[in-house]
Amino acid sequence: MRDDNYWGIPIYGSPAPTYIVHPIFASNDEGNLAFQTGQVDLSQQFAPQIWKMWEDLQLPVGTYYSEPPYHIPGNIPFLHINTHRPGLDNVLVRRALAYSINYAQIAEVAMSRYSAPAQASLVIPEGGEAQFFDAEQVAELGWEYDPAEAQRILEEDLGATKGDDGIYVLPDGTRLGPYTAMAVYGWTDWQTAVEIAAQNATEAGIEVVTEFPEQPVLYSRRNNGDFDLLIFTYAGATPASPWQRFRDVLDIRDVPDFGEPAFWNYGRFSHPDVADLLDQAAAATDLETQQELFSALDRIFLENIPVIPLMYRPLEFYQFNESVWTGFPTADNPVAPPMHEEAGVELLYVIEPKE
Repeated sequence: MRDDNYWGIPIYGSPAPTYIVHPIFASNDEGNLAFQTGQVDLSQQFAPQIWKMWEDLQLPVGTYYSEPPYHIPGNIPFLHINTHRPGLDNVLVRRALAYSINYAQIAEVAMSRYSAPAQASLVIPEGGEAQFFDAEQVAELGWEYDPAEAQRILEEDLGATKGDDGIYVLPDGTRLGPYTAMAVYGWTDWQTAVEIAAQNATEAGIEVVTEFPEQPVLYSRRNNGDFDLLIFTYAGATPASPWQRFRDVLDIRDVPDFGEPAFWNYGRFSHPDVADLLDQAAAATDLETQQELFSALDRIFLENIPVIPLMYRPLEFYQFNESVWTGFPTADNPVAPPMHEEAGVELLYVIEPKE
């Protein structure tokens, strides 16, 4: 409820709505239907193919961008790899796995065009982190969807042989799979991404099956290191980015052994140069030094592949229905950040009743 006696009104003005209703729905489908029919003005849940609401249904619905990716990228869901499992402990197997995944299909199908195809970097190549994205290094050491290159790595670099079932076996007898890739049940975009990655990998000769446990089960197995592969994010776009993401992926300090809960570096990856580079980056004050240090950290990631970026996800989905209110922030009307909290509260001061 709006407090019309609030002391800040002479400074900030008064928000347009007199009260806010926050409905809770049993599923995404119910919430999306309420949004589509104008019962919800502002939504932050995943709505597949939202552009069809204005292109096909001619509804007064919008997002921050009117074209793909529609939302501002702010997070990287990764395929986390347990780098201690037989087969997956070999960086060339991980590189072949990275080449086997169709990132454009994940962006199109799993993310409903809300992502560009993921690139091989721990840095988001747009927005505030773009200044730290080393495109030349990514081109030199990175990967993209190329099943033929995955096959070449397995056969030529590793000397693996393909069995009658289509799955490769390493020279030491290690069969590449079945590995289980997990996503939280009900998180449909992540489930679809894992299904695509598993199908791609299996077609390339690395057998991957999927499993979709409930959230508490996945969290427990993730933190204890009881997994082969799983999809999850680390730190999103914040004032500490991309430093915190490098730390979350690469830093083994204070990470307990398998069987005890870890809250970063779930695959227990370790590299002797990471700690010093992270500490230097945390203390660096000039942009050029920061760029050099983040490139050095990204090189360690590219050379070792402890995780694989699958897509770019908005830090918050931001979509609005102007059936009742109008004037929501967009890229063409940047009157407030496209957020539902913190600085995004400013949007309550700029929207107006439609009638």
